[in-house]
Amino acid sequence: MWTEALRALVCLAPMLVASGLGKTTYLVTLGQGGFLYSWLFLPDKLRGRLVMGIMLVGMGLAFYLVGGNVVQYPVLAVFFTFLVCLNLSFLSGWSIGGPLALTLIMIYTAGLNTGSAEKAAHNFMAFAFVLTWSALISLPSFWKSFPPPPVNKELTDLDLAEQGVRLGIGSSLALAISYMAGFAKLGWAPSAVGNVVRFDEQLSKKRAWARFFGTIGGALLASIALAFITSITVLVWVGAVSAVLNGLFKKTKIGMIPLFYTATILILYSVNDITTARATILNRIMYNLVGITIGILIVIYPFPNIMKKINPKSRIASN
Repeated sequence: MWTEALRALVCLAPMLVASGLGKTTYLVTLGQGGFLYSWLFLPDKLRGRLVMGIMLVGMGLAFYLVGGNVVQYPVLAVFFTFLVCLNLSFLSGWSIGGPLALTLIMIYTAGLNTGSAEKAAHNFMAFAFVLTWSALISLPSFWKSFPPPPVNKELTDLDLAEQGVRLGIGSSLALAISYMAGFAKLGWAPSAVGNVVRFDEQLSKKRAWARFFGTIGGALLASIALAFITSITVLVWVGAVSAVLNGLFKKTKIGMIPLFYTATILILYSVNDITTARATILNRIMYNLVGITIGILIVIYPFPNIMKKINPKSRIASN
């Protein structure tokens, strides 16, 4: 999809301009926000694109600040992680904005990754700017649409509650382990759980394998790039190229796993300090594997048996 490749480049324009001007303070934030928006689906109608922009700029940034403000209080952060997952699960049943709802978990965990309310506040304006920029430039109809998966209208409120409980248990447990193990990026393991777990068990398994192979492959691509690059400016452009490739291959089998997504994220995170790039890559692999394992072994497989005892009529229990 050439239009999605070009849109990714335009979404990252603020980062590229900042790099060209030698302004490195907000490079990671501008890159992260612009790439996140370009990575998402693009509705075919203006109404859908407006809803998408409003949700990400308004609700998404609110969740970002929540993550940044609770992260220094482990018990509170674990509790809020469960609440965020449960709320977003209910929101996922909305026919218009539902397909985007569970993606907001990624923005919440980005807030956790800041490590403090001060850092979240410091990055907030840059994050708000790049998301608003990306939302506005994504509105015109000349961008070819990349429709989201349809909302499963058969899911009842109880189904959405069960999905939310699974998401909440898994993400909260992943965050608790992240605190106890002293993970440098507290949001990566919960984000992996949020990306994997869905109401349908088979879909959850497919997403888990996609995340696994995408993480390993993306880490390999980033390692190759970082082995030859010592310039921040060059690294920024390589990250932009990776984001463009992600847009280009969106509708292919490669695009269905987070291959270029992982590579882009790792390259952009390395912009702050190239000397720590190797550790960042290894951490990304380990933290994602923790999240994937929790999503599959702890949340998905035992949960149907638990639901049989709580609610024998549960469709999760009968799958």
